Amino acid sequence: MVEEIVGGSNDVAVQSQAISKMTKGEILAYGAGEIYGGGYAALLGVVLTFFLTNLILIGIPNAELYAAIIIVVSKVWDAISDPLMGVISDNTRSKLGRRRPWIIIGGALVPVAFAIMFLPWAKNIQNVGLRITYACIGYFLLCTVNTISQVPYASLSAEISSDFKERNKANSVKLIYSILASGIFYLLPAAATEAYSAFINHETSPYGVMDEKGFFMIVAILCGVIFGVATVVAGIFSKERIPYDESKKSKFSFKSYAEPLKNKSYRYHLIMYITAFGCYDFISALVLYYVTAVVPKITIFGMSMSSLFIVAPMMVMAAITYPLNMKLKNTKGKQYAFRWGLPCYILGAVGLAFFPNTDNANISWLLVICAAVMGAGFGGAQMMPWLIFADTQDVAELKTGVKDTGSYSGLMTFTRKIGTAIAQSIVLIALACVGYSAYNAEIINNKALIAEAEGNIDTSQMLLEFPSSVTNAIRILFAVAVVVMISLAIWASLKYKVNDQKLTRIKYFLEKQRAGENENLTDEEKAERAALLEELG
Repeated sequence: MVEEIVGGSNDVAVQSQAISKMTKGEILAYGAGEIYGGGYAALLGVVLTFFLTNLILIGIPNAELYAAIIIVVSKVWDAISDPLMGVISDNTRSKLGRRRPWIIIGGALVPVAFAIMFLPWAKNIQNVGLRITYACIGYFLLCTVNTISQVPYASLSAEISSDFKERNKANSVKLIYSILASGIFYLLPAAATEAYSAFINHETSPYGVMDEKGFFMIVAILCGVIFGVATVVAGIFSKERIPYDESKKSKFSFKSYAEPLKNKSYRYHLIMYITAFGCYDFISALVLYYVTAVVPKITIFGMSMSSLFIVAPMMVMAAITYPLNMKLKNTKGKQYAFRWGLPCYILGAVGLAFFPNTDNANISWLLVICAAVMGAGFGGAQMMPWLIFADTQDVAELKTGVKDTGSYSGLMTFTRKIGTAIAQSIVLIALACVGYSAYNAEIINNKALIAEAEGNIDTSQMLLEFPSSVTNAIRILFAVAVVVMISLAIWASLKYKVNDQKLTRIKYFLEKQRAGENENLTDEEKAERAALLEELG
């Protein structure tokens, strides 16, 4: 992805900021940036496909396929923009450092991008081609703004401190923000989407009904402003502490695009990250279709079925298991904390996939239990990858002598987006193949006719059901995606070998390497260093 260009003489001083301990205020400000990182993924995961197919592209034949094309094509741009942004931030030289200027700029643009993307009145554009084009441009803009801030912010996770224990502490606080943001910005947009969908479809929802203005104010304005402010705060009040050589710069190169993949530890970490969050993406993309098509008859605590009954217990359990995951991280290692609950993830997902569509109150509460069991596995899988990422950067620097964290974070961010796009596209294509849009349009039309005849918008009790071909496709996707991807995540976590004991020695060798003292190592130390690189690099 990058090629090193060395400028100036060989005695150019290595850049170094005054090394200082992180204050509590800085840790809190740095972690706040993950309100956007965790919240953005949660919001788009639960809203994007449903927004495209059931709202902005509603009424267009094969809307699912158009939505899939929009999502996939945008990743072609991400394939360039994410790694390129990593190189740009690696090469930035400013008083604020390499990463922080871009975090601030990107954060300031977030509310604008959200406002354009989720403008609901775009569904009123009469020309089908223009409406599809608008949806495409809006999503491209949203992805680009995310890249501008999040690739440098991902790099910052490895550069806020040279002490891996202090770095772990800061990134652990960041993960608390991530868990909270994932829950809040999963539930709030999902509720708004269900209420808006109920308005369009002549139904009711547990959240009432909401018109275009209400949907826009919550999903676009409120969420966009919160994400933007949190990102700018992180950029302003965080510091970069890892030294780098100002004379060395990088350039974008497709020849070395996969250079970070030569790092063995990074490869396994990447598989852990992509597969764990890929499951999250599948579930997010499916959940609104699941509650409206697969289990609409279920009522819980006297309330009609909603994504609330899946997302809330899942996120609550992920938060409850946080102390246990941190204890396991400290006693048994990050990879163990990552994988211990993954069998629960599989068990809960399979339970939801085959849950009966019944109004039997005696078993309906078991759906909440299945979601909570999933959350027990989700907690560790959500928390650990970013702690592990920072460790892989120490291995990479020891191996190459270069601190090009931006390239690694750019590839990591890109692969996450690719994973999300694949998950969402598979869901959309599968729904298109079983004729979801045609059945959905027929149901909406029937309810509209009933509402017009009766003068009442509440037709939610009418027995207008999806055929088994649609419901079975959603059930199968739910189960198979989780089983396959979580199995890969468990395998990768067993192959990942970096632990705190090895990190202590890596830190020692890095200090020697940065000081130009590799030749002063004893024979035993040289052998130990070579063995570490053989095992981990």
